[in-house]
Amino acid sequence: MSTSLSIRRRRHTLEFKQGLVALCQPGTSVSAVALAHSINSNLLRRWIHQYTDALPSKAITTSAKLVPVQVDLSSDLPVSDAIEISIQKNSARINIRWPGQQAEACALLLAELLK
Repeated sequence: MSTSLSIRRRRHTLEFKQGLVALCQPGTSVSAVALAHSINSNLLRRWIHQYTDALPSKAITTSAKLVPVQVDLSSDLPVSDAIEISIQKNSARINIRWPGQQAEACALLLAELLK
């Protein structure tokens, strides 16, 4: 008696594929992204090669230079009413000091930075 196994392949939309490719920024583990979305990492790597040119570039080039920017808060804000955040990744460091009354705007900035 012969049994035939039929293997169904999942089909993914172009938006899904490009969305996962966009998550694979430099410094991000391709395997972790693949595992989190139940995709084989080799398949995701193939999509990266296929769709990288079709996506707008979000990566910062290595030749980009960051410069410190000082924004003066009004002097009537108490020091204890400031949000202070320090983020370090490899040799890059970002220090943020934000007025406490504008916490929602600070959250939006952080969400954009951490994408």
